[in-house]
Amino acid sequence: MSAIHLRIYDLRKAKQMSQKELADEVGVSVQTVSKWENHICMPDIAMLPDLAGVFRVTVDELLGLAPLAGEEYIPVRSGEKDYWESRLDYLKASRRAMWNGDYLRFLVEQVWKIDRPVDVLDCGCGFGYMGLRLLPLLPEGSTYTGIDFSAGLLRAAKKLFEEAGYQAEWICDDFRRHSFRKHYDITLSQCAMRHVNEPQGFLRKMIAQTKPDGLVIAIDVNRELESDGLYIDGLEYSELCSRTGFRKMWKKERECQGRDYAIGMRLPFMMREEGLADVDVRMNDRVSLIGSWREEYEDLVECFLEEKNWKASISAEEEEETVSGLMNHGMSRKEAESHCRRQRKIQAYLTENRENLKFLHYRGLMVSYGRKPS
Repeated sequence: MSAIHLRIYDLRKAKQMSQKELADEVGVSVQTVSKWENHICMPDIAMLPDLAGVFRVTVDELLGLAPLAGEEYIPVRSGEKDYWESRLDYLKASRRAMWNGDYLRFLVEQVWKIDRPVDVLDCGCGFGYMGLRLLPLLPEGSTYTGIDFSAGLLRAAKKLFEEAGYQAEWICDDFRRHSFRKHYDITLSQCAMRHVNEPQGFLRKMIAQTKPDGLVIAIDVNRELESDGLYIDGLEYSELCSRTGFRKMWKKERECQGRDYAIGMRLPFMMREEGLADVDVRMNDRVSLIGSWREEYEDLVECFLEEKNWKASISAEEEEETVSGLMNHGMSRKEAESHCRRQRKIQAYLTENRENLKFLHYRGLMVSYGRKPS
């Protein structure tokens, strides 16, 4: 059963009631209310409807089994610069096995047909990963400009480019607010729009910074595909791809914050709506098959655990914080706790079998692109 998490204290404070006022309202002592709020004892089951009525909530909301209908939504912070300052390791791990070099070359030469020097703008560039992958494939004389609002990520990008011997221009600013001095032959973004509020506005800014007849490329995921893209030999696949409660969470985040976890699927239609021509979409073909037979096994597993945040178990307090956050975004307590139990089970299995793991990982990256009319 889901753990009951009485919300009496939160509800009383929100209603600006004292413990004595609540005690008088339901006919108990102040000491009894104090014991409820400190989880020393539970209200009698017959009293739950009366308590719920005082606060105008359901009994499930009172018991912490369902999110409070009127509770203030707490936005996801991944669209803010401070969020990314400490996430360089995560970004490096998640990009480590993101592209097959031959497929990216195929896109450059055969699909996008880039056969002359181009000026590239990478919107939300992070540590410059796409620049490091693209520059060796682009015609000589091409330039790369990366913009990101995280100074820490840009410092890492500069260092990596210096080590690789590449030239680049770096802009530390919010892409949507920056006043650019020039336009670009190619504007691209990778896995940026899944994190921003109102991604169509982000796309509109990309188009605005593109030269006539220039190429707009947006690479992103659909969370439904991503959720199905992990298989770990030894665990039940249906559990691995279970997303109980997540559809409700994704819906609420879109309604309350404008975040779109189906952005990978919607981008081609947004591009047509914004007037791009020759809009099309491809699937990134990279699938990571990892087992102890691979030469880089240890490194690949380490990156995978870093990306999925499965390197270490979390405390009971941290788990309760996670549950509260998921409930704030639309899950019931039962759904949130089920997700945490599943994460604990996976993390424990990976830890116990670290020396001989076998798994397949497909991220479901969709590559949407179109040309700005002349």
